[in-house]
Amino acid sequence: MKLSVETYTLHRRYGDEKAIKMLKKAGFESIDYSFYWLSESDETLGENYREYALTVRSLLDESGMTCNQAHAPFKVEYGSKFDFTNEEYVKVVRSIEAAAILGAESIVVHSIKPPAGVDIVEYNREYYKTLEPYCEKFGICIAIENLFWYDEKAKCYRGGLHKPQELNRIIEELKSKWFVVCIDVGHAALTGYEPGEIINQFDNHTLRALHIHDNDYLSDRHTLPYAGSLDWNKIMKALKDIDYNSDFTFEIFGYLGRIDDEFMEEALAFAAKTGRHLMLKVCTGCAGTNRYLKAR
Repeated sequence: MKLSVETYTLHRRYGDEKAIKMLKKAGFESIDYSFYWLSESDETLGENYREYALTVRSLLDESGMTCNQAHAPFKVEYGSKFDFTNEEYVKVVRSIEAAAILGAESIVVHSIKPPAGVDIVEYNREYYKTLEPYCEKFGICIAIENLFWYDEKAKCYRGGLHKPQELNRIIEELKSKWFVVCIDVGHAALTGYEPGEIINQFDNHTLRALHIHDNDYLSDRHTLPYAGSLDWNKIMKALKDIDYNSDFTFEIFGYLGRIDDEFMEEALAFAAKTGRHLMLKVCTGCAGTNRYLKAR
């Protein structure tokens, strides 16, 4: 099990070269490369996306780090075409290839929110099926995440492909080794599930990716564990109970986005120490966790 963190905040603020050096120094071993929320001028998924990915891969190799997973853009909408006439679909496909170049085992690709009356599993099964050839071509899995949407009228969160029954169903119906599940513990809390309870609905062959962060059950804060209301002892026990053996990945852009540059190195180091403290609750030998904590 490696300790990983998404790159969104650091990519936007410092660029990938400095970001990777900072994460290495802080004690992270891997990154979850964020292809979402890119500015229009960002070259990451532009025409030279392959060359850019190779550059980032070289930076990772030089630093002794890896990319364990990635996150695709999520602007493909209901009713749009799942082909290369759709610019947003093109970006998803490019992100799949780029993530594979980085060495990622999986990339999170958000499901699409359909209107009322449309079977969310059936619709998204067809969407994901169009992406399967790219998974096969580039040798990378798609991780399907439990999601939500915000109901402006009711001022509350609604789930979207968030039920463990739905996630298990879509994996079963896709019938392919190229699809796995990513559980976002914060999203679980916002959609009526205790994260530990939803984790226990999967085995470690299906659950192959995590988004770890904290919230107050009321807003999608994406902050560091122990800064919110989630029960981390129960979450880690659930991971241990299913013998979870993939990586431990923070998605804490809400935490990092509020940190001033002057304190970013300390904030990253504290986040890494928090991650290793949690990992010890799953396996005592996780990637030299004991040795690392003593050294710190």
